[in-house]
Amino acid sequence: MHLDHTIIPARNSVSSAAFYADILGLTNLGLYEHFHAVAVDDTLKLLFSQKESFESRHYAFIVTEQEYTEIFSRINNNPAVSFGDSPADRTNKQVYLSDSREGFYFDDENGHILEVIKLIE
Repeated sequence: MHLDHTIIPARNSVSSAAFYADILGLTNLGLYEHFHAVAVDDTLKLLFSQKESFESRHYAFIVTEQEYTEIFSRINNNPAVSFGDSPADRTNKQVYLSDSREGFYFDDENGHILEVIKLIE
């Protein structure tokens, strides 16, 4: 069994799909059914549903060391995106370290909290 897709509410589904593709290095699938979508991997898709109002949500991604380095670089090179070491402080330019994880949080253009996690061996 695997998760096929999840729906993410967005004010602008086109720009949201582009943001996730650009920052996270995902494949932008364009129009998928009546959503704009990105592929996370061979099975999971994020479908962006255009909405006027919605509550912020949290999405966490476990990534490889190379993906982590690439995502962190794209965020550091994008002045519109800040990051932090906790969901409560996503702008302090710090990463968190735990026994087996390193990561950071940042906001997408809709106020959803994204977390990028690298497992430490």
